[in-house]
Amino acid sequence: MITTFKQLEEKVKSLPPATIVIAAAEDKKNAGLARLAREKGFIKKAILTGNSDQIKAILNEINEPLDFYEIIDCPDDRTAAIEAVKAVREGRAQILVKGRLETVYYLKAILDKENGVAASKVLSNLTMLEMPSYHKFICVTDNAIMPLPNVEEKKLIALNVAPLMKAIEVDNPKVAALSALEVVNPKVPSTVDADALQAMSRNGEMGNFIVEGPIAYDIAISKEASAGKKHVSEVAGEPDILLMPNLEAANILTKAYKFHAQANSGGLVMGAKVPVVLNSRSDDSERRLNSLMMAMGIHSVS
Repeated sequence: MITTFKQLEEKVKSLPPATIVIAAAEDKKNAGLARLAREKGFIKKAILTGNSDQIKAILNEINEPLDFYEIIDCPDDRTAAIEAVKAVREGRAQILVKGRLETVYYLKAILDKENGVAASKVLSNLTMLEMPSYHKFICVTDNAIMPLPNVEEKKLIALNVAPLMKAIEVDNPKVAALSALEVVNPKVPSTVDADALQAMSRNGEMGNFIVEGPIAYDIAISKEASAGKKHVSEVAGEPDILLMPNLEAANILTKAYKFHAQANSGGLVMGAKVPVVLNSRSDDSERRLNSLMMAMGIHSVS
């Protein structure tokens, strides 16, 4: 099992380099990501869509060799997203990366029924985090795409994570279907959904995923808390995935981890035919590189 980004980097170093395409690449953070990936030998080429004059100016400013890049001039963000998705759809690139464009343009191009690259019925966002207070990676989903998923959508959100679990060598991913309670209460819909997901897991509908719920955060994250509440659990203290009741809870928890738990992280869109990187605009180059390494890990096992 791979439990740190350092271990993941060692794995990625052993893989053949990939070609990436960055949608709307005209900013220094994305140029910096491409430079880091090039310097580490992770990529053999980067395709950059967007305003070609601005992209070239940024590459020149950071002393990047222009011949390493293919630049596709685009008049607007919508076109930049479409051209980036086209590059992966046609096999000219293996990994899709979000640049400085609005997420709505990015997702719309991915989801396009005729020219997109969606595979699952549901696209979901995932953040994978490494923290000093936890002994392995922990994934939080969905924190950016599905505002209030129903139980079937939560099932797909969980199963979307399968390629990443395979990439970090987790054989039987443990999923905590979180709520505020450990008992089913019809007045708390997340408990009803979590109970249904647990039943699906026990009936074999979740593949090799072990889903438990409803389960409160303290029990999910701490064996001691679980024992103190006399809660019998396979997942307590060991979750690989926190399946959140809604986007708001997921987004808040992820940001709390980053700002208060010294979490290092990376983010992806799950459920597409190719690995899709989705970073927050506030993410630095290290987090962007983490996301790319996650994507490369998925590409290697797909």
